[in-house]
Amino acid sequence: MLKHKKLIIACLLILLPLLDSLFIPTAFGLQWHNAKSMYLFSAYMMPIKLILVTIGGFLLASHDHPHHDEPRVWYAKLFDISFFILAGIQFIVLAIISALYLVVGTQADDYRQQGNISVYTSDVGAFGKATHYFSYQCTDKNGFYTLTPIATLDWLGSFTFSEKANTLIIKHDDHSGKGEQIKPIDISGFGCNVLSFKR
Repeated sequence: MLKHKKLIIACLLILLPLLDSLFIPTAFGLQWHNAKSMYLFSAYMMPIKLILVTIGGFLLASHDHPHHDEPRVWYAKLFDISFFILAGIQFIVLAIISALYLVVGTQADDYRQQGNISVYTSDVGAFGKATHYFSYQCTDKNGFYTLTPIATLDWLGSFTFSEKANTLIIKHDDHSGKGEQIKPIDISGFGCNVLSFKR
């Protein structure tokens, strides 16, 4: 029974980080405080996932495999090999990502928030272009939030934003010689009243 528990724990330690990385949104789908906090939580989870996968791999390797001498139990061998491969691939990927975070740092500065307006900038530095995703954030009494997309804009250069009289005002300078420009976006259809905000 103890051997079976050890095998189950090993498989869980290998599968859970994989599920979070591939199929579940960032940080197990939690949306607490704001998007930047969740991104940083996800970044800090990388070395923890690496440790979990490493422990799972060691537990799997140290598990007794009496069926290996029994040619008729081919599915058990396939099971072991599959989990070893999963653990190995995850170990390599997580180790590389963790090392990059240590050397290059995180991309937390790509997330900005002011009031109910949340902005995520993607592909910063890729051929001088970037995409800005503006969203309206509503937060419940427990600190969990939802994001409703407002607008997706091409690279704005350096920019600031504020909310005034149901209008999102974006001041930006894309350094094209036009100087500072102002882009207003109507957000009168967005709000966080109790009836519209569900968690």
